[in-house]
Amino acid sequence: MNTTITKCENCGEEFESRVVHNKAWQRFCSRSCKGKSQPPTQKCYDLAHTPEINEKIKQRMTGEANPMWQGGDSDKERRNSEYKNWRIDVFRRDCFKCQSCGYQNGDDVVRRDLNAHHIVAWIDSIELRYEIENGITLCVPCHIKQHKKKN
Repeated sequence: MNTTITKCENCGEEFESRVVHNKAWQRFCSRSCKGKSQPPTQKCYDLAHTPEINEKIKQRMTGEANPMWQGGDSDKERRNSEYKNWRIDVFRRDCFKCQSCGYQNGDDVVRRDLNAHHIVAWIDSIELRYEIENGITLCVPCHIKQHKKKN
């Protein structure tokens, strides 16, 4: 490996740098110097909205104002233990395996989470919401395809 003595662009200290294509590869003697030489980037907390803006965004994307609105308040309804138990029971019945493509957690593929899909839509039947026979285990890509078929 070819090296050359180079002057750090931040502190001016000389250091040994690799040579690539007849040119010094490194411009700084350390990560610290490199970091000091670059303009500060905005941190995520600097980009946070004010409470007033957050409230406006919330109002614009909540309930009927949300473009995905289908009526009802299914998020609150799905946070109960009955829904969580239904979901796990569907997964257990289907052996934690997608009933469309056969994907199973732990297979040597890119990770796909599993969803418990309502065969008769949640919004369409209050009576069937927690019936295990009304559920099917689908991986996320198959679940998306299933919903696209309906639309």
